[in-house]
Amino acid sequence: MKQNSIIIHLVFLLFASFLAFNGCDKESVVEEHLYHEYFPVNVGHWVVYDVDSIVYDDFTGEIDTFNYQVKEVFDSNYTDASGNESIRLERFIRNEPGETWEIKNAWSARRLPARAEKVEENIRYIKLAFPPKINKTWNGNAYNINDEQTYRITNIHEEHTINELYFDSVATVLQIEEQTLISEKYHVEKFAKNVGLIEKKYVDLEKEIDGSIISGVDYKYSVIEYFEGK
Repeated sequence: MKQNSIIIHLVFLLFASFLAFNGCDKESVVEEHLYHEYFPVNVGHWVVYDVDSIVYDDFTGEIDTFNYQVKEVFDSNYTDASGNESIRLERFIRNEPGETWEIKNAWSARRLPARAEKVEENIRYIKLAFPPKINKTWNGNAYNINDEQTYRITNIHEEHTINELYFDSVATVLQIEEQTLISEKYHVEKFAKNVGLIEKKYVDLEKEIDGSIISGVDYKYSVIEYFEGK
């Protein structure tokens, strides 16, 4: 009888250990949240931006300032040349609020499990890497012929207010930050959950040694209105 009790006790311990191990194993394989919400791809989604732009012309020496609005509409899904599902982005422009929108061009975007891509003027960029984390880096030009450019997430899940619009979760991607005696480059984009791009700053300037600007562009996109779509 004593031997049977020992055997039963050992069996019980083995069964309990199995349950404990199996429970830990299930917890260890819980899928990490990818936060795809930062790059929505819903048909019907649209965003309107105020755009402020300064162009420095080295040929004429003139400085031109432009203020206009851009509307980006997530128009329809389609299968691209590589067999991946993408979304057509129709882009409209107008000079003043209240004017009729005029079609400017069409871009495209797609969201894959580990990254979000956007084709702008026929150039494909990796805009985000999932899951987004502070100091996470990747080559934004991995799928185009431009030189390698390291994108880095500098902020994540932060509150941000722009043009009186409040966003509770925003990710900031620093694309480039370089400054020398004769040049300045600063490209940064901010993405909000369920909205996508809400702000973009693009500075690319050539300068004299004294700091005066010879040529280049300095522009900013700022969201003023949006609709999340379906």
